[in-house]
Order: sequence, then C-alpha cells, then structure tokens
Amino acid sequence: MAPSVSSHPTWIELDLEAVAGNCARVIQDTATPLMAVVKGDAYGHGAVAVGRAAVRGGASWLGVARCGEARALRQAGLDTPILVLGMATGEEVDEAIASGVTLTLYSGPCLERFTARARAAGRPLAVHLKVDTGLGRLGVPVEDLVPFARQAAQAPGIRVDGVFSHLALAEEPDHPHNRVQTDRFRRGLAALEQAALRPRWAHLANSAAAFFLPETRHDLVRVANLVVGLRIRLDLPLGPGYRPALAWKARLASCRQLPPGWGVGYGQAYVTQGEEWIGVVPVGYGDGLRRGSGNQVLVGGVHCPVVGNLCLDQCMVRLPRRFPEGEEVVLVGAQGGEAIGLHDLAARYGTTQPDVCTHLHARVPRIHVGR
Repeated sequence: MAPSVSSHPTWIELDLEAVAGNCARVIQDTATPLMAVVKGDAYGHGAVAVGRAAVRGGASWLGVARCGEARALRQAGLDTPILVLGMATGEEVDEAIASGVTLTLYSGPCLERFTARARAAGRPLAVHLKVDTGLGRLGVPVEDLVPFARQAAQAPGIRVDGVFSHLALAEEPDHPHNRVQTDRFRRGLAALEQAALRPRWAHLANSAAAFFLPETRHDLVRVANLVVGLRIRLDLPLGPGYRPALAWKARLASCRQLPPGWGVGYGQAYVTQGEEWIGVVPVGYGDGLRRGSGNQVLVGGVHCPVVGNLCLDQCMVRLPRRFPEGEEVVLVGAQGGEAIGLHDLAARYGTTQPDVCTHLHARVPRIHVGR
C-alpha cells in the first residue's frame, strides 16, 4: 500500500483494489460463481466498501449473517443478490420481501413464519433451503429434505431458489467427516433432482472447501477469508495473486530514553534493564489490540516489542533508537521489507483471523485505498 496521508493517531487502511482482485482470482481459480460473504462487517473490514469492491471483482452474490447487514448493503445502493445465512424475525421477513433479499429456510416453524409474511405482503419471498449434513447448526436432515422442499415449493408466496449446507472441517481436507458431509449433500441433491425439485443454486463450499475440496463447489462458492486477503489456514500462505486488504497503522506519540530501573506502565510489569528508548503508541485494547505477551509493531522497518501492560488507549514499545514523534507505526501490514499479518496476531492470541479483525474497534477510522 502507498504511504498513508491519514491525519488520525491510529487508523485502518482498506485496499479496495486488493478486494476486487482477490474476488476475480477466486472466480478464476475455482471456475465457479462467487458469493462474497461480508458478514460481521466483512470481518471488520467494512461491509459496504468490501461489498462494492467484491461486485466490481465479479461476485454474483453477497452473503450476510443477519437482515440488518443486508439492510445496510441495500441502503448503500447495492442491488446484487444477497443471501441472509441466519435467522430472520417476522418484521425482518417483511423487509426482506420489500428489498428483494433472499432468506435461509431451515425449519417448519421458519416456513410457517415466511409463508404468513409473504401472504400478507402479497409478494413472493425467495429462499435457499438449509440442510444439516453434519455441522449440527441450522438445517433439516438430509432424509427430510425432499418432503421439506416439496412443502416449501407448494407454500404460497415462497420461491425456492437454492439449497446449501456447511462443512465443519473443510480446513482439514483429509478428515473423513468431509466425505460424510459431501456424500450427504450429494445424496440430497440427487433426491431433489429425482423429485424435480432441484433449485437453481446449490452451494456447499466455504473458503477452505472451495480450494481444498473442489468437488464441493457445485453452482456457487461462499468465500469470506480470501475476499479480504486472509489466509485459509494460518500455516498456509496466500496463493499467487491474493493480497491482504487491511493494514493497521498509528503514529508515534512519544519517544524518550528512560534510565535503568525505570518502571513502564500500569503495575510496573516492565522495568528497563539499561538506558532504553521507549515509545508510546496511541493504540490499546480499546482499539482491538489484545493484552498478553508477544505483541509487536513495526517502526522504521524493525520489529519492536510492546512492553509493560497494555492500556485501554496506549501501549509502550521498546525502540532500537530515537524516532521523531509522528513516525509511522505498523501494527498490521508491511514496512521496510518486514510485515505483520493478521495471521500473526491470530497465532499469537491462539485464535482465528476473523476473531482478530472483527474485534478491531469501530472507533479506529477506516481509510479506503482504491475505489
């Protein structure tokens, strides 16, 4: 990314050209239409901006978890097909009908709610059937899929456009449960075909399955991680042509040489061993950085450790030399030939990349690079 011109003490840069390019690459590599999943505010990257860039990159669908997320996309002028992957309340069903958003149909009570609302609205509601092939979340069992699909097809105001499921262990492609789920989904599709109930869209593959299990691609791949340039797995680098979309930066607030034996931060958890250059960075756990050992930042292209207890709004770093106030600090991104990725933070915290980036606080301004 180009050097920032941000006037903020800390900010997030979102490279929209990377998002568009990542989407185009997914479509090329999978030879399958793409549903760009932008739930959780596109994993903290900004759903509207990412959604627009994804569509520009060729995404045929956008996927969200909740109707409120779909509403934000529609209010921003995105008319791309949207699938809500989770629950919708009665009032949200009305809104989905009015805005042309597709909902997930996963149970009998859900069908009753959808049918009543569609009848009252006098307009059809598009749905994708959810089948539980072994994740144990939403969905009807494969054995019940045909009678459920028939019931939905006969329900007034309901238009069944798709059927889908979700894999539990796609990041472990050799795990036998993948075969179990894949076979169940294939069996369900075959039964729908035989009953003349097979809808236009069938989709099973998430980000990992789209690449590790190509037989799961069907009519559509649902991809979130790679859209914003997150790794499919922490131990596997991004493939050729994929780029991280997010960089997190700050400005050095202070740089002082402290004497030996000087305590740093709350609880005096760190004490200088000799004369040390200690910088203050205006980022803390209130912004999404997490307490714990091992935090680092880049200053002058050098990895610098965070020392002392992390504060709500600030942290202290041990610097190799004096730097001027206002010097660029990189928490996520590249600088001087070195880099810190979201996967590094996830490994450090013992969690996932989406868990890290969805906890980047909204008070950190997002600056768009590209369009």
